[in-house]
Amino acid sequence: MIVEPAIHYAKTGVLLGDFQSYCLSILKPILLRTAGSREIFAPNGTLLQSGETLTIPNLADTLSYLVEAGIEAFYEGEIAQQLVKDCQERGGYLTLEDLKNYQVIERKPLETSYRGNTLLTNPPPSSGGSLIAFTLSLLSQLDLSAVGFGTTKHLKVLSNAMRLTNQARTDGYDANLYQPDVVQNFLSPEHISQYANQLTHITNKWGSTTHLSVIDAEGNAASVTSSNGEGSSYVIPGTGVMMNNMLGEADLHPNGFHQWQNNARISSMMAPTMMLKHHQPEIVLGSGGSNRIRTAILQVISNIIDFDMSVDDAVNSSRMHWENDVLNLEPGFHGAGFEETTFPFNGELVSWENHNMFFGGVHTVMQHPDGTISGAGDRRRNGSVASC
Repeated sequence: MIVEPAIHYAKTGVLLGDFQSYCLSILKPILLRTAGSREIFAPNGTLLQSGETLTIPNLADTLSYLVEAGIEAFYEGEIAQQLVKDCQERGGYLTLEDLKNYQVIERKPLETSYRGNTLLTNPPPSSGGSLIAFTLSLLSQLDLSAVGFGTTKHLKVLSNAMRLTNQARTDGYDANLYQPDVVQNFLSPEHISQYANQLTHITNKWGSTTHLSVIDAEGNAASVTSSNGEGSSYVIPGTGVMMNNMLGEADLHPNGFHQWQNNARISSMMAPTMMLKHHQPEIVLGSGGSNRIRTAILQVISNIIDFDMSVDDAVNSSRMHWENDVLNLEPGFHGAGFEETTFPFNGELVSWENHNMFFGGVHTVMQHPDGTISGAGDRRRNGSVASC
């Protein structure tokens, strides 16, 4: 049974470690906001701590019920009716017709290339994959291997590439997200060249997204990202199911809240990604981290391809993230003594004392030319590697 492990752990419980306890503390205002959420995460009146056990017996019962009754029971049965009733009583828009008509859409991956490697990633209406492809296209204009990882010049190039990608996004990508040719125009050589020319002329939030990367001995590969966002605190009564907060994710609504297009899927930053070599999966990766997903993934790709790092070094080396004139920088770069004025922005520099889950969690596996497979779980998010 596919869901049997989930049922088992929801019923018998999971022992919380330091990382899980840290995540709960970050989300404390959300997790304690409603009685349904407090019943799960603070059953004795205070938020669960490291060393304590998290159980969700209602979720175990719900999963067992759905196995027997079928998925229609969630989208059309009593669970759906309760969800819609509660949503509309609180001013929401969800209807039974919305749930009944929901369908999973299988889409053709966005395909592009980086230094002779084929990139497969999430296509529109997701934004994350297109933004990763755009930034990699900018970086391909330079020989990063000659720059050196972690040098001040490397950090300048990365921050400028991120700045230019964000600029290109606001220059028409978001406004045309649902146009059929948006990605072709966004990644066209003509459009990229407008920003690539600026790359070499350099002037002086938390969540519960998770990722799984898999490669087997026969070369089959899977890259899967799922998310509940930060959670909404609302739990469908009696089910143990907390709804997501995607309507409240600022990065997914660049035009403002309550401005989404009717009958169109909300965008996403999730970007499960593969790099192919000779048409076969070579690197499989993805990340959590909200609007840091795209910069985390592209840095790991660049670390492996441009700097010939091992998978573990590529995943767990220091990262940076530039957005809205703020440069967030993990410790460990060679150019730690640089001056803010040397960077392509006039904003704020945030130097982190430690590596942190803010910078994503890029769980990665790689198949080498000799057939061996290596992997790395991002230590920022307590990632792990399993083989069989």
